[in-house]
Amino acid sequence: MKKVYSAAREDLGTWEWKEGHNPKVLKYFADVGHDWVKDDETAWCAAFVGAKLKAVGLPHTGKLNARSYLDWGQSVEIGAAEPGDVVVLWREDPDSWKGHVAFFVRYEGDKVILLGGNQANQVNETAYDADKILGVRRMKERKSPTQSKTMRAGATVTASGVGTAVGAVSSLDSVAQYIVLGFAGLTVLAAIFIMRERLKAWANGYR
Repeated sequence: MKKVYSAAREDLGTWEWKEGHNPKVLKYFADVGHDWVKDDETAWCAAFVGAKLKAVGLPHTGKLNARSYLDWGQSVEIGAAEPGDVVVLWREDPDSWKGHVAFFVRYEGDKVILLGGNQANQVNETAYDADKILGVRRMKERKSPTQSKTMRAGATVTASGVGTAVGAVSSLDSVAQYIVLGFAGLTVLAAIFIMRERLKAWANGYR
């Protein structure tokens, strides 16, 4: 989570505007699929987290409620949190729907320091009571789209289809050869479609 932590720090000091609406905040909403939001007063902590995750090629929930990140990635022991991990807090009541989501920085006594958006109307580091933590989440960073399971599966299907066709075609009559080669062609086209969709999803920040 080092990359997303660095990306989030680049936006430190981003404020809601007193007059008008900061286009940088509006872009956070647009980046996670909510370009209908046209003001920077709408709660944007989840939009900020999602936009920063997307910026480094990690998936996001696509939602604006902080608690949606309780189902994101993998659970991490609270005491094992590292900079860049996603932390979800409760607000008002542990059982309410309200919450806050931001990136872990460090612990200071009974406080947790979080780097997030919509913290006093800006991107900053703020101390919160550690006993309000609902969960800490982490997602493994991949170096490139080729590490995606779907991409690897598509490549395997392609290689398998071509290999099967090449191995079988020489022993068949001309009609059967056309059939086998046609089947191989369809297999390759299907694999290309899978990889194209995978790349589109990657560009949108999904696994």
